[in-house]
Amino acid sequence: MDKKIILTAVFISVIILIFSYILVSSAGKKEEKKSLNSLIPSKDKIVFYYGNTCPHCAEVEEWMKKEKIEEKIKIEKKEVYQNQANAQELTLVAQSCGLDPNAIGVPFLYANGRCYIGTPEVERILKEKTNNK
Repeated sequence: MDKKIILTAVFISVIILIFSYILVSSAGKKEEKKSLNSLIPSKDKIVFYYGNTCPHCAEVEEWMKKEKIEEKIKIEKKEVYQNQANAQELTLVAQSCGLDPNAIGVPFLYANGRCYIGTPEVERILKEKTNNK
């Protein structure tokens, strides 16, 4: 009889420990996800991600100067080749848009909570934003 009580107590203890672990683990994952989401820029921001040696990025930047885009709208520029924090942010932004981070590149624009990749797309969106049709 004593063995049954001890075995029952051990069994209940193991179940409680497993359940506690699951609760703590899922709470940690929610906190981690919330913290990662805080790295994604707000949807009202326009962020231009570029690489410092990317020729296409240089073309877009030159076009932005010529069209005086930054005088018309506020754009945050983030270099991703040398800056690992910006590169990580770009990865999270791409994932938030449902894109595979391994299949993206720069130039990359995040605007209105959407992602745009490549010179034609980036320029098209910036033209729309500045009414430069």
